[in-house]
This record gives sequence, structure tokens and C-alpha cells, in this order.
Amino acid sequence: MPFSSAFHRDRLLRTKEYIPSSLFSSSVTWTRNGQRETLTKIMPGPLDPDGPDVPDAVLIAIGIVSDSNTLKVGPVGNWSTYSNDQWKKKEFAGAKYTFTILKPRNDPVFAPDFPITVAALKKLQTAISKTHTNKWLIVQDGEDAIRFSFNVFEKNDGSNNDTDIDINSWPVPSECRDELEKISNSHVLRPFLVFDIDQSPIAPNDIASKLKGALVECSFSLVHHAFPDNDSFSGIIQQVVILRAPQIKPPSPYKATKPYRPVSLTPEEVHAEEQRAVKAFTLPISAGPSNLPAPAKRQASHELEGSVPKRANTGETAHAKEGLKEQDRPPTPNALEEGKEKAKAKDT
Repeated sequence: MPFSSAFHRDRLLRTKEYIPSSLFSSSVTWTRNGQRETLTKIMPGPLDPDGPDVPDAVLIAIGIVSDSNTLKVGPVGNWSTYSNDQWKKKEFAGAKYTFTILKPRNDPVFAPDFPITVAALKKLQTAISKTHTNKWLIVQDGEDAIRFSFNVFEKNDGSNNDTDIDINSWPVPSECRDELEKISNSHVLRPFLVFDIDQSPIAPNDIASKLKGALVECSFSLVHHAFPDNDSFSGIIQQVVILRAPQIKPPSPYKATKPYRPVSLTPEEVHAEEQRAVKAFTLPISAGPSNLPAPAKRQASHELEGSVPKRANTGETAHAKEGLKEQDRPPTPNALEEGKEKAKAKDT
């Protein structure tokens, strides 16, 4: 069944997780958790101090994945080997997947929901911000965008090493292999859940190409850290589902090296095509003017007369050159005159 934006949106609006839903704002609250605050679900009834932790709220936003340099979702995320005096290379274990989503302007159903989502997230930030300098969640990517992140690795504490992914077989670039070996015993991989249109998981090396420009549904949690100079908000991705593949853009005229051609023919094939065209449109010799309508007769007569060149100083036509038998050749003007003279001689 093809994806329907209207049907999918109608379903989301009946949930508490979809941010534009009327049920969302009354279902979440900020909860202190150590050195940070986490957006959690509002639980019915009084909380039991000795009971289980309040579950984190799961938020859902829908947008188009930006294809700018904010898209860093390969096997090593945003980690880079680059460093200089001003920019110190971060530890490999601190690598994060990062990407942003924009307003889905090519989807008239979900496009109006995006500014509602941004406004609701800004309101949540204002409710707990200390400095009112809020960073890392609502960012500028040519326009208002929502930024998400997710740690590639997690410190191995003994309880989180049951993953099916072997860290040593993780498909990192060759220049990162030594860095991976350094943390292979102290860290484990965190699964980055990205699902294709058919709901199948996407392989790590294919995530970037699949996400770029796609309409996606992002499920995430929201965390706040207060610093002296700013308040940091993190949209920690839980899963990404591709709803619609990216639209194919027309090739840029500045990047094209050759004009587009549906079929590429070899010189031999081109010559063969030309020969077939000549045969298809050449008038057969047997088709004389007598078989044509009156206007066409005159035109064909002129064409046929002009198509039989005479040789200089001889009565032969071009047919002699083509090796026709004597009896098959049309009579020349000289032959006709000779025939008339012979006929007169007989009569006398």
C-alpha cells in the first residue's frame, strides 16, 4: 500500500507522542535526573520514591532530512581526524551521529505541522532554561531546523554488552581502524535504528544516502544540561523511519559533463541507423510517375529526370556504368535516330 501522508498524520494526531497533537503538552514534564533534566511522561497518581523511575517521554517529529554538512550518520558519525591549534580532535569514543530535519515543503499535509513542532519545542526549552541562551536543539540550517544526535559508542559497564554487533567488525574507514581497536574492550556499539520505507533496517554504510532528503518520522527523547553561559538541549534519537524516499533532483547544468541521452549508440550503430533510414525513405525505381497522383507525377518526373546524369561526349547513361546488360538498358537518343533512318531505308 503506498504511503499516505493524510492517513499517517490522522493516526499520529490521536497519539500523545506526536508534538502537534492536542494530547502532547499535557502528557510531559521535566524531571530532575542527576546533573540533568529529562522530559518524562506525566504518570497518573502520586509518585513512589522507592518505585521505578519515571519513563522518559518519547517525542515524534516529522520533516525532511537536510543534505547540508549537518548530516553525519556514517559508521563514525561526526568524528574527524582533523585537528589544529584551535580545533582539538575529540576522542573517538565520543563520536555522535548528527542530522537535522527541515520543514517538508513538498508535503502539503505535514508542512503546516513543522512550525507547530518548532514552537512547542521552544516552549519546552523556555520552561526550564536558566540563561535563555538555548543551544543544539533548534538550530539554523538556512531556516529553522531540529537537530538530533546519538552516541555511536557507549562505555561498557557489563550490563550493555549483549549487542549482536561485534565492535571489531564495525565498518569504519581504514584511517579509523587503530582508534577503534583502542576502545574495543572498553566500549560497545549502540544500535542506530533507521528503517527504510518497507520497514527493513538499513545497513550502517547506507544510512547517509538513504536519509538525505527523505521524509522521515523521528522518535526521540529530550535532555537538558545547564551551563554557566548557556543551556544545552539534546534531541536524542531513538529511531528513524523513512516515510518517503527523497525526490530525484534534476542534474545541475554546472555539474553535467554531457547532455542526457536515453540511449548511447556506437558509431557503427549510428551508421546502421542512417542506412536503414535511407532505405525507408528512398523512392523505389519501379515506382514510376504513372502510379502517382497528378501533382506528384510532375514532381516525380522532374526528380527522375534529374537523377539520370549524362556522360559528356557519349550517348550512354549512368546505367551503363552500373553494369546493366545491353538489352536491359533504356535506348539512347542516338540509337533512336539510327532506328528511324533504318526504317526509312526499308520503306524505300
